[in-house]
Amino acid sequence: MVEGIPDGTWIFLRKNSPQVVLDSTQVKEGSFTLKGRLTEQVENVLLYTSGFSDYVMFWLEAAPMRVDLERGAFKRAKFSGSATQLDNERLEEAISPLTMREDSLSNLLSITTDEHKGDWLRTKIEAVKEEEYSCYADFIKTHPHSPIGVHILSAYSSVWGKEKTKELYQELSPEMQSSADGRSIQDYISLVQEIKVGAKYVDFEQRDTEGKMIRLSTVKAKYILLEFWGSWCHPCRVENPNLVKTYWRYQPEGFEIVGIAADDNKAQWLKAVKDDKLPWVNLCDLKGDNNEVVLMYGIHSFPTNFLIDENGIIIAKNLRGKQLQEKLAELFR
Repeated sequence: MVEGIPDGTWIFLRKNSPQVVLDSTQVKEGSFTLKGRLTEQVENVLLYTSGFSDYVMFWLEAAPMRVDLERGAFKRAKFSGSATQLDNERLEEAISPLTMREDSLSNLLSITTDEHKGDWLRTKIEAVKEEEYSCYADFIKTHPHSPIGVHILSAYSSVWGKEKTKELYQELSPEMQSSADGRSIQDYISLVQEIKVGAKYVDFEQRDTEGKMIRLSTVKAKYILLEFWGSWCHPCRVENPNLVKTYWRYQPEGFEIVGIAADDNKAQWLKAVKDDKLPWVNLCDLKGDNNEVVLMYGIHSFPTNFLIDENGIIIAKNLRGKQLQEKLAELFR
């Protein structure tokens, strides 16, 4: 049932990974019906209106479900018919005080101009995040058969790192280990490398914007910036104009960039490369967050970058804007 939503309003149901629309329909006489076929018994999906003016994520089971919606308040929707969704609501309720505290601290950080207070706030935010991670890890251990647990582990594997992820993966039931999220965790564990500043880079190859396979080791330059980004990532897109200016300033001196996009929509990725006028090598395997190089390098936030010297040694990580310019000025002095 819906409240305050005019007849004729389009409602869409979409899988989150990969992003596939399962069904769409229009509201009629205060209700709507959606149908579709799931590849898993339970899947994380998105229910939304055109233009995403209203949306809510939930756990859809291969069984009849009911949802009560209110215009402008999809996130307060009431679901029935899914035991998994009920477990998720209980988890969110337990985590809610922590997320509210993190949001409050983040808001304070966004307006503070005091450097010491900023450092203090960042420390507090990290402490709250650790509490959240601990709650999630406890849920995984106590719910080995839950698709929520394996989904959480898939989402946070690169945050927890290889050893912690392996430990939690062993807690999962065989069914969850063989699920789509379970297989992505297996990929992470098998691919991730211990990549640190001072170590040698790990070679790889992916397709560029023209479909040609490019290997990192074939890109010759004095210094290479390995830039992890996504067309969907707002901070990445904001940073791109600065990166383009830096590229044209130092490219003649031997500076190159190789972009790795965590995208699963080729048209969207190519449009972003074109719109942002990115002149360097741009690579993508169209697996989104499960991009094999993203997993290999243990990337869990975007943008992230590594600066590599001509001997293949990683000499810096996450240099942006002025920091990157100052580092390159020092190197090319």
